Amino acid sequence: MKYFKIVAIIFLFSFSNIFSQNINPVYTGSFGSVTINNQVYNQFSLRPELAFGKIGLGLDLYFYFDQDGNLYEDNWNFSSTKDAYKTLVDKIYYLRWGLPHDDLYFRIGSLPSITLGNGSLVNSYSNIMDYPRVRRTGFDFQYKFKNFRLNLVHSDLKEAKEPGLFAIGGTFEYIKNLDISFNIVTDPNQRKGLLDSDGDGYPDFVEPGYENNSSQWHDNQTILNWLGNDCNETISADDCNNLIESIQLEMQNYSNLLGLDNKEEIIGLSFGLTYSINNNIKLYSEFSQLSGNTFNPYNVDTQETLYNNYDDKLGYGFIPFGVKAEWSKITMKLDYRQNSENYMFDYWDQNYDHNRAMIVENGNESIVMTKEDKLYLYGDSKGASLSLTSNFLKVLQLEMTYQHLDGNKWDNSLNDYKSDQNSTFFTKLDIDTSKINKVRIAEIFYKQSYASKPFSFNPDENTLFGYNIGVEMADNMILILKGRKSYVYDDGNYRPVKTTQIETQIIF
Repeated sequence: MKYFKIVAIIFLFSFSNIFSQNINPVYTGSFGSVTINNQVYNQFSLRPELAFGKIGLGLDLYFYFDQDGNLYEDNWNFSSTKDAYKTLVDKIYYLRWGLPHDDLYFRIGSLPSITLGNGSLVNSYSNIMDYPRVRRTGFDFQYKFKNFRLNLVHSDLKEAKEPGLFAIGGTFEYIKNLDISFNIVTDPNQRKGLLDSDGDGYPDFVEPGYENNSSQWHDNQTILNWLGNDCNETISADDCNNLIESIQLEMQNYSNLLGLDNKEEIIGLSFGLTYSINNNIKLYSEFSQLSGNTFNPYNVDTQETLYNNYDDKLGYGFIPFGVKAEWSKITMKLDYRQNSENYMFDYWDQNYDHNRAMIVENGNESIVMTKEDKLYLYGDSKGASLSLTSNFLKVLQLEMTYQHLDGNKWDNSLNDYKSDQNSTFFTKLDIDTSKINKVRIAEIFYKQSYASKPFSFNPDENTLFGYNIGVEMADNMILILKGRKSYVYDDGNYRPVKTTQIETQIIF
């Protein structure tokens, strides 16, 4: 198996050399430290990027070494076909053919931004928000034949059966200048979003002390192992079997209580129309429907009638009219929209992989709530959405979206719905650093979704903040600082979850 690893590494380097012939590849590398399972490792990586004709390739060959110089082998695991597949796929940052407007286009690896149709279901989804802490290998495929364009998206090929996003859709020209689009989107297992460090199928929060032990997730397994080996030497066979059954039942009841077998699949459907007035201005409309069930917020003991009459089925969103205008330096979208209860626009957004499943701490109790479970918070509403992308004087790239919806929202103090805002604000600033001494990267972004006061900066599970800063330390050497902050609910308050990465990048 050791030789298999060496051959695989040589193969990846050789693969890059095939494409690098007669072209000018870009080679970057980085070194620094990373913490894995509470242990610090020295990190070294090579990231060649190659382009030849319609082909583009970026590899991410990274190595972690402990204090004794031993390689962290989980990233180079070829012990089984499944592990070997994950190891090889994990090293592809991206492989693409063509560009999104070409008749044939595909990209494997990083998916910086995915929007389907007019964005009522999937809007700016990204599978690299946690990169490089979490490396997802997505797939975006587009193919046009005659007047029909097919689109297929998979957010992580390493989780082939249970990705956070799987979508299939298409657009076809019904008559001249009028396009009809449809999309089917699903997350087959929202609970897969919970952290599972050892990959044993049991999230870390249910196996304290065994997060990195794939062969054990419960204290009782130690007792079961002892009973299986030595039980008959101390008690009778019948008593031993009864004890084993009792312990196994206790573990199963614990698993059932946590709902670990409940995958909570969610499905979304959208249907849209787009009419092109000219090359710059388009009119659009879109209807979308979510399929699934949300949480019933009413108290069955004190609000029995409301509890029994509550409809937990997911709702719909409708954009009856919208306009999109594009020029060389500015793009603008404006639309009117409305939705029923138990629905939110942009369900699959930049923050989706953070909040598709959350651990909710309430006193001494820990429960899992998916994003679908929390849709009960949002009642019927209506309003408008404005998006703007602009390049100011070639020094500042601005992206901004503001959605203002008035309607009903769940109020915990009232234990009922009340009139309120369900507004969203997103902004991203990317500064052209070519005229700033020593600074090579400077970007910051912030998103607050479905908040009563999105500009008051009161965080919740729909809040995301991040930045990327790169400073030149020497010729062809850049110190990069990356930060991300999201929030989880913890005993009545939202606790920040921060991730910070510092690395030194070298351009060869």
